[in-house]
Parts: sequence; C-alpha cells; structure tokens
Amino acid sequence: MKVLVIDDEQLMLASLSAALANAGLEATCFGTAEAGLRAAQSGQYDVVVLDIWMPGMDGLAIIKALRLSNPGQRIIAMTGGGPALSSETVAAIAGIWGAERVFMKPFDEAVLITAIRSGN
Repeated sequence: MKVLVIDDEQLMLASLSAALANAGLEATCFGTAEAGLRAAQSGQYDVVVLDIWMPGMDGLAIIKALRLSNPGQRIIAMTGGGPALSSETVAAIAGIWGAERVFMKPFDEAVLITAIRSGN
C-alpha cells in the first residue's frame, strides 16, 4: 500500500516514515504542502496522511484541492492545534471536507497504521 505523508515537522516525517516502513507500507514523505499536493494529485497513492497546520498552504486547502482533483482519494489528517482555531474545530472542518479520520498529535502510530489498513 502506498502512503503519502505531508508534514512540515521533519521529526514527525521521520517517525511516521519509519513506523510505516516497519509495518510494510510504502511511505513517501514531503515537508511542504505545495510539494505534497503536487504528489497527491498524481493519484498514485492509496492514502494521503497530512498535517493541518503548515506554513503557506495548510492541510485544509490540500483536502479541498484533492476533493476537486481526486474525489475518491483517501485522506487522513493530523493536527496538534493551530493559531486561530481549536483542535476540535479543525478536526470537524477536516471531516466536513472529506478527511476520513483526524488524529490529534501526539498519537499512537499503531492506531494510524490500523486506520490506513482498515480504510476507516
């Protein structure tokens, strides 16, 4: 299974990349929203895992763009909260736009892997 991970935090990318690889999943990681969106729009990933709060384009904008270009793309969001909205509000907005799950950082990577594999 091919997983695209988009997060501006390099430690989070490294941690998720290692955990996904150890679980037998093929992970490709991007540290900027713009590069991650371009990769996601290629349609070659089974699931996109993305952070909501990133500099420049945020994760909500990526979700909206993917809903237009790849309506069936599976998306899982992550958030640690942000500058303007509570984590709960952001999670609700991400769900409205089509994220199948929203994980609050920090979270157990095993739970994320289970969600990726199960499709919910």
